[in-house]
Amino acid sequence: MLGLDQFFQELESHCPEKAIATFLDSEGECFVVDLTREVDKVKYGYDRHTKALFSKKITQGCHPYGSLILRSFTAEIDRLTHLPYKELRGYILKAFNDRLEFEKLSPEMLFACQNTDAETGEPLPLEQSVRYC
Repeated sequence: MLGLDQFFQELESHCPEKAIATFLDSEGECFVVDLTREVDKVKYGYDRHTKALFSKKITQGCHPYGSLILRSFTAEIDRLTHLPYKELRGYILKAFNDRLEFEKLSPEMLFACQNTDAETGEPLPLEQSVRYC
């Protein structure tokens, strides 16, 4: 599928060592994949078939739309919490026949989405040691 390779390149470019991708398909089904950098390559999950399964979930689950949150763990430690900083990125995905289009959410939009209760519209407690990218 055209665009899927570019999307994976985007995800992998934000995986310094470890990351977690959480995909939500158009039916509300969630699929979570750990990404681990091994020198020049990023490994998806803990099974050699995980990337193929992830690809299938994305290509079949974005009709009309899907979304993905990428949590990347950095080596930088927050002085207040003593936890590694986590960088969050969000994407809206849409599949068109044989291609995938993706749009990265702005840091402001991602912050609003991640910190607002979807049912009540009320603010949620802020997560510590997080950067919205």
